[in-house]
Amino acid sequence: MSIQSTLTMESSATDPVREESWVDRRSGLTANEFIKRYRNPRKPVIMNDVTRPWPIHDLASPDYFRTHYGDQRVRVKGRDYALRELMDLLEASTLEHPAPYPCKFEIAADLPPLLKDVLPRFPHSLPERQTNALMPKKLYAYVNNLEIFFGGPGGKFPYLHFDVLHMHAWINQMYGHKEFTLYPPDQKHLLYVQPEMPWQSSIENHQDPDYTRYPLLRQARKQSVVLNPGDTLFVPCGWWHTARSLDVTISIAFDQLAGDNWRNFRHDLCAEQRRRGHGALSVGLLNAYLMTLGGCFGLAEKFGANRNAHWNRS
Repeated sequence: MSIQSTLTMESSATDPVREESWVDRRSGLTANEFIKRYRNPRKPVIMNDVTRPWPIHDLASPDYFRTHYGDQRVRVKGRDYALRELMDLLEASTLEHPAPYPCKFEIAADLPPLLKDVLPRFPHSLPERQTNALMPKKLYAYVNNLEIFFGGPGGKFPYLHFDVLHMHAWINQMYGHKEFTLYPPDQKHLLYVQPEMPWQSSIENHQDPDYTRYPLLRQARKQSVVLNPGDTLFVPCGWWHTARSLDVTISIAFDQLAGDNWRNFRHDLCAEQRRRGHGALSVGLLNAYLMTLGGCFGLAEKFGANRNAHWNRS
Protein backbone atom coordinates (compact mmCIF):
# COMPACT_ATOMS: atom_id res chain seq x y z
CA MET A 1 0.00 0.00 0.00
CA SER A 2 1.32 3.47 -0.89
CA ILE A 3 2.12 6.19 1.62
CA GLN A 4 -0.68 8.31 0.15
CA SER A 5 -3.25 5.50 0.51
CA THR A 6 -2.23 4.83 4.10
CA LEU A 7 -2.58 8.51 4.99
CA THR A 8 -6.01 8.69 3.34
CA MET A 9 -7.23 5.73 5.38
CA GLU A 10 -5.82 7.17 8.60
CA SER A 11 -7.37 10.57 7.95
CA SER A 12 -10.83 9.26 7.13
CA ALA A 13 -10.80 7.04 10.22
CA THR A 14 -9.67 9.53 12.85
CA ASP A 15 -9.86 13.14 11.66
CA PRO A 16 -13.17 15.05 11.83
CA VAL A 17 -11.85 17.99 9.79
CA ARG A 18 -13.38 17.96 6.32
CA GLU A 19 -11.00 16.81 3.59
CA GLU A 20 -11.25 18.64 0.27
CA SER A 21 -9.51 18.25 -3.09
CA TRP A 22 -8.05 21.53 -4.35
CA VAL A 23 -4.50 20.60 -5.27
CA ASP A 24 -3.84 19.51 -8.84
CA ARG A 25 -0.77 17.51 -9.86
CA ARG A 26 0.73 18.79 -13.11
CA SER A 27 3.64 18.22 -15.46
CA GLY A 28 4.63 20.27 -18.49
CA LEU A 29 2.96 23.37 -17.05
CA THR A 30 4.33 26.53 -18.67
CA ALA A 31 5.07 29.59 -16.57
CA ASN A 32 2.31 31.58 -18.29
CA GLU A 33 -0.26 28.83 -17.75
CA PHE A 34 0.82 28.52 -14.13
CA ILE A 35 0.31 32.25 -13.54
CA LYS A 36 -3.10 32.20 -15.20
CA ARG A 37 -4.47 29.02 -13.62
CA TYR A 38 -2.77 28.94 -10.22
CA ARG A 39 -0.82 32.00 -9.08
CA ASN A 40 -3.35 34.69 -9.98
CA PRO A 41 -6.38 32.74 -8.65
CA ARG A 42 -4.23 31.69 -5.64
CA LYS A 43 -4.73 27.97 -6.04
CA PRO A 44 -2.12 25.46 -4.80
CA VAL A 45 -0.57 23.08 -7.29
CA ILE A 46 2.07 20.33 -7.34
CA MET A 47 4.44 20.23 -10.33
CA ASN A 48 6.76 17.29 -10.82
CA ASP A 49 9.27 18.60 -13.34
CA VAL A 50 10.35 22.19 -12.62
CA THR A 51 13.45 21.24 -10.58
CA ARG A 52 14.77 18.62 -13.03
CA PRO A 53 17.47 21.04 -14.31
CA TRP A 54 18.88 21.44 -10.78
CA PRO A 55 22.04 19.34 -10.24
CA ILE A 56 20.80 18.56 -6.70
CA HIS A 57 17.75 16.85 -8.25
CA ASP A 58 19.83 13.72 -8.87
CA LEU A 59 22.30 14.13 -6.02
CA ALA A 60 20.27 14.73 -2.86
CA SER A 61 20.53 11.93 -0.32
CA PRO A 62 21.72 11.54 3.26
CA ASP A 63 25.00 10.04 2.04
CA TYR A 64 25.62 12.97 -0.31
CA PHE A 65 25.26 15.49 2.51
CA ARG A 66 27.34 13.35 4.89
CA THR A 67 30.15 13.30 2.34
CA HIS A 68 30.05 16.92 1.18
CA TYR A 69 28.71 18.83 4.21
CA GLY A 70 29.11 16.42 7.12
CA ASP A 71 31.11 18.84 9.31
CA GLN A 72 28.55 21.63 8.97
CA ARG A 73 27.11 22.50 12.38
CA VAL A 74 23.42 23.00 12.99
CA ARG A 75 21.48 23.89 16.13
CA VAL A 76 18.17 22.07 16.66
CA LYS A 77 16.03 22.56 19.76
CA GLY A 78 18.90 24.01 21.77
CA ARG A 79 21.54 21.43 20.85
CA ASP A 80 24.39 21.57 18.33
CA TYR A 81 24.98 18.74 15.88
CA ALA A 82 27.33 18.02 13.02
CA LEU A 83 25.22 17.38 9.93
CA ARG A 84 26.57 13.82 9.56
CA GLU A 85 25.58 13.14 13.18
CA LEU A 86 22.11 14.50 12.53
CA MET A 87 21.78 12.37 9.40
CA ASP A 88 22.49 9.29 11.50
CA LEU A 89 19.78 10.32 13.95
CA LEU A 90 17.29 10.94 11.15
CA GLU A 91 17.88 7.55 9.57
CA ALA A 92 17.56 5.81 12.94
CA SER A 93 14.38 7.64 13.92
CA THR A 94 10.84 6.26 13.78
CA LEU A 95 7.33 7.69 13.87
CA GLU A 96 7.17 6.71 17.54
CA HIS A 97 10.64 8.11 18.32
CA PRO A 98 11.28 11.02 15.94
CA ALA A 99 14.59 12.82 15.63
CA PRO A 100 14.84 16.57 16.36
CA TYR A 101 12.99 18.77 13.85
CA PRO A 102 13.08 21.17 12.09
CA CYS A 103 16.70 21.04 11.01
CA LYS A 104 17.33 23.73 8.41
CA PHE A 105 20.02 25.90 6.86
CA GLU A 106 19.85 29.15 4.94
CA ILE A 107 21.75 28.02 1.89
CA ALA A 108 23.41 31.32 0.93
CA ALA A 109 24.67 31.93 4.48
CA ASP A 110 25.43 28.41 5.70
CA LEU A 111 26.00 26.22 2.62
CA PRO A 112 27.02 28.63 -0.17
CA PRO A 113 28.65 25.91 -2.33
CA LEU A 114 25.19 24.38 -2.65
CA LEU A 115 23.85 27.44 -4.49
CA LYS A 116 25.23 26.24 -7.82
CA ASP A 117 23.27 23.00 -7.41
CA VAL A 118 19.86 24.71 -7.11
CA LEU A 119 20.02 26.68 -10.36
CA PRO A 120 18.33 27.98 -12.35
CA ARG A 121 15.44 29.45 -10.42
CA PHE A 122 12.52 28.20 -12.51
CA PRO A 123 10.48 30.86 -14.32
CA HIS A 124 7.23 29.91 -12.56
CA SER A 125 8.67 31.52 -9.39
CA LEU A 126 9.55 34.81 -11.07
CA PRO A 127 9.42 37.79 -10.93
CA GLU A 128 10.95 38.10 -7.49
CA ARG A 129 10.91 41.51 -5.80
CA GLN A 130 12.23 40.95 -2.29
CA THR A 131 15.91 40.84 -3.31
CA ASN A 132 15.73 44.02 -5.40
CA ALA A 133 18.18 46.70 -4.22
CA LEU A 134 15.33 49.18 -3.68
CA MET A 135 13.58 46.99 -1.10
CA PRO A 136 13.80 47.91 2.63
CA LYS A 137 15.29 44.51 3.51
CA LYS A 138 16.17 45.40 7.10
CA LEU A 139 12.43 45.49 7.87
CA TYR A 140 11.89 41.87 6.87
CA ALA A 141 15.23 40.12 7.29
CA TYR A 142 13.41 37.10 8.75
CA VAL A 143 11.79 36.14 5.42
CA ASN A 144 12.85 32.80 3.90
CA ASN A 145 15.03 33.46 0.86
CA LEU A 146 16.26 29.90 0.26
CA GLU A 147 16.45 27.18 2.90
CA ILE A 148 17.12 23.46 3.00
CA PHE A 149 15.26 21.25 5.49
CA PHE A 150 16.26 17.79 6.73
CA GLY A 151 13.75 15.60 8.53
CA GLY A 152 13.09 12.07 9.73
CA PRO A 153 9.97 9.95 10.22
CA GLY A 154 7.51 11.77 12.46
CA GLY A 155 9.33 15.10 12.28
CA LYS A 156 6.61 17.77 12.39
CA PHE A 157 6.69 21.46 11.68
CA PRO A 158 5.92 23.06 15.05
CA TYR A 159 2.87 25.15 14.11
CA LEU A 160 0.17 25.83 11.54
CA HIS A 161 0.88 29.06 9.64
CA PHE A 162 0.99 30.93 6.39
CA ASP A 163 4.26 32.39 5.18
CA VAL A 164 4.90 35.72 6.88
CA LEU A 165 4.07 38.96 5.03
CA HIS A 166 1.85 37.02 2.62
CA MET A 167 4.74 35.61 0.63
CA HIS A 168 4.06 32.77 -1.80
CA ALA A 169 5.79 29.58 -0.61
CA TRP A 170 7.59 27.09 -2.83
CA ILE A 171 8.52 23.68 -1.39
CA ASN A 172 10.76 21.46 -3.51
CA GLN A 173 11.00 17.85 -2.38
CA MET A 174 14.44 16.44 -3.14
CA TYR A 175 14.43 13.19 -1.16
CA GLY A 176 11.86 11.16 0.75
CA HIS A 177 8.18 11.86 1.29
CA LYS A 178 6.62 14.76 3.15
CA GLU A 179 2.96 15.33 3.94
CA PHE A 180 1.57 18.87 3.74
CA THR A 181 -1.79 19.88 5.14
CA LEU A 182 -3.37 23.03 3.71
CA TYR A 183 -6.28 25.23 4.76
CA PRO A 184 -7.52 28.03 2.47
CA PRO A 185 -7.45 31.66 3.65
CA ASP A 186 -11.21 31.74 4.27
CA GLN A 187 -10.75 29.21 7.11
CA LYS A 188 -8.82 31.72 9.23
CA HIS A 189 -11.72 32.26 11.65
CA LEU A 190 -11.61 28.54 12.56
CA LEU A 191 -7.87 28.27 13.16
CA TYR A 192 -7.37 30.16 16.45
CA VAL A 193 -5.02 32.80 15.08
CA GLN A 194 -2.56 34.48 17.47
CA PRO A 195 -3.40 38.21 17.66
CA GLU A 196 0.25 39.30 17.92
CA MET A 197 1.36 36.91 15.16
CA PRO A 198 -1.58 36.87 12.73
CA TRP A 199 0.24 34.49 10.39
CA GLN A 200 0.37 31.74 13.03
CA SER A 201 -2.25 29.52 14.67
CA SER A 202 -2.19 28.98 18.43
CA ILE A 203 -3.42 25.38 18.10
CA GLU A 204 -1.10 23.03 19.96
CA ASN A 205 -0.28 19.58 18.60
CA HIS A 206 -2.00 20.52 15.35
CA GLN A 207 -1.38 17.10 13.78
CA ASP A 208 -3.54 15.48 16.46
CA PRO A 209 -5.42 18.37 18.11
CA ASP A 210 -7.68 18.38 21.14
CA TYR A 211 -11.06 19.17 19.55
CA THR A 212 -12.63 19.85 22.92
CA ARG A 213 -10.12 22.68 23.32
CA TYR A 214 -10.38 23.80 19.66
CA PRO A 215 -13.98 22.96 18.68
CA LEU A 216 -14.07 25.39 15.73
CA LEU A 217 -11.37 23.36 14.02
CA ARG A 218 -13.95 20.61 13.41
CA GLN A 219 -15.65 22.93 10.92
CA ALA A 220 -12.49 23.72 8.96
CA ARG A 221 -11.84 22.48 5.44
CA LYS A 222 -8.41 21.15 4.54
CA GLN A 223 -6.48 18.94 2.17
CA SER A 224 -3.47 16.75 2.90
CA VAL A 225 -1.06 15.91 0.10
CA VAL A 226 2.17 13.91 -0.05
CA LEU A 227 5.18 15.30 -1.89
CA ASN A 228 7.32 12.67 -3.63
CA PRO A 229 10.94 13.19 -4.69
CA GLY A 230 11.01 15.70 -7.52
CA ASP A 231 7.68 17.32 -6.59
CA THR A 232 7.30 21.07 -6.13
CA LEU A 233 4.37 22.45 -4.12
CA PHE A 234 3.24 26.02 -4.71
CA VAL A 235 1.45 27.39 -1.63
CA PRO A 236 -0.19 30.73 -2.50
CA CYS A 237 0.06 33.61 -0.06
CA GLY A 238 -2.40 33.41 2.80
CA TRP A 239 -2.88 29.63 2.60
CA TRP A 240 -2.40 28.01 5.99
CA HIS A 241 -0.17 24.95 5.99
CA THR A 242 1.96 22.63 8.04
CA ALA A 243 4.09 19.58 7.29
CA ARG A 244 5.47 16.33 8.61
CA SER A 245 8.12 13.94 7.31
CA LEU A 246 6.98 10.40 6.60
CA ASP A 247 10.54 9.07 6.18
CA VAL A 248 13.95 10.69 5.84
CA THR A 249 13.36 13.87 3.85
CA ILE A 250 15.36 16.64 2.19
CA SER A 251 13.40 19.69 1.03
CA ILE A 252 14.36 23.08 -0.37
CA ALA A 253 11.97 25.96 0.29
CA PHE A 254 11.83 29.63 -0.61
CA ASP A 255 9.39 32.53 -0.67
CA GLN A 256 8.27 34.74 -3.54
CA LEU A 257 7.12 38.35 -3.60
CA ALA A 258 5.56 39.37 -6.91
CA GLY A 259 3.06 41.91 -8.17
CA ASP A 260 0.00 39.85 -7.30
CA ASN A 261 0.84 39.64 -3.57
CA TRP A 262 2.48 43.08 -3.29
CA ARG A 263 -0.58 44.75 -1.76
CA ASN A 264 -0.83 42.04 0.91
CA PHE A 265 2.89 42.37 1.63
CA ARG A 266 2.62 46.16 1.94
CA HIS A 267 -0.36 45.90 4.31
CA ASP A 268 1.35 43.25 6.47
CA LEU A 269 4.68 45.06 6.67
CA CYS A 270 3.01 48.30 7.75
CA ALA A 271 0.90 46.43 10.31
CA GLU A 272 4.05 44.78 11.67
CA GLN A 273 5.71 48.18 12.07
CA ARG A 274 2.68 49.43 14.02
CA ARG A 275 2.85 46.37 16.30
CA ARG A 276 6.50 47.21 16.96
CA GLY A 277 5.52 50.68 18.16
CA HIS A 278 6.37 52.81 15.14
CA GLY A 279 4.29 55.99 14.86
CA ALA A 280 1.69 56.93 12.27
CA LEU A 281 4.07 59.21 10.36
CA SER A 282 6.77 56.57 10.03
CA VAL A 283 4.30 53.90 8.94
CA GLY A 284 2.60 56.31 6.54
CA LEU A 285 5.89 57.16 4.86
CA LEU A 286 6.71 53.45 4.53
CA ASN A 287 3.31 52.77 3.00
CA ALA A 288 3.71 55.64 0.51
CA TYR A 289 7.18 54.42 -0.47
CA LEU A 290 5.94 50.87 -1.02
CA MET A 291 2.96 52.06 -3.06
CA THR A 292 5.28 54.05 -5.32
CA LEU A 293 7.80 51.24 -5.52
CA GLY A 294 5.09 48.73 -6.43
CA GLY A 295 4.01 50.88 -9.36
CA CYS A 296 7.60 51.23 -10.57
CA PHE A 297 8.21 47.50 -10.26
CA GLY A 298 5.03 46.73 -12.18
CA LEU A 299 6.15 48.88 -15.08
CA ALA A 300 9.75 47.61 -15.04
CA GLU A 301 8.62 43.98 -14.96
CA LYS A 302 6.86 44.45 -18.28
CA PHE A 303 10.39 44.85 -19.66
CA GLY A 304 11.91 41.89 -17.81
CA ALA A 305 12.95 43.31 -14.43
CA ASN A 306 13.22 41.11 -11.30
CA ARG A 307 13.65 37.92 -13.35
CA ASN A 308 17.19 36.92 -12.47
CA ALA A 309 17.41 33.10 -12.36
CA HIS A 310 20.17 33.28 -9.70
CA TRP A 311 19.55 33.53 -5.95
CA ASN A 312 19.94 36.58 -3.72
CA ARG A 313 20.74 38.97 -6.53
CA SER A 314 18.88 42.07 -7.74
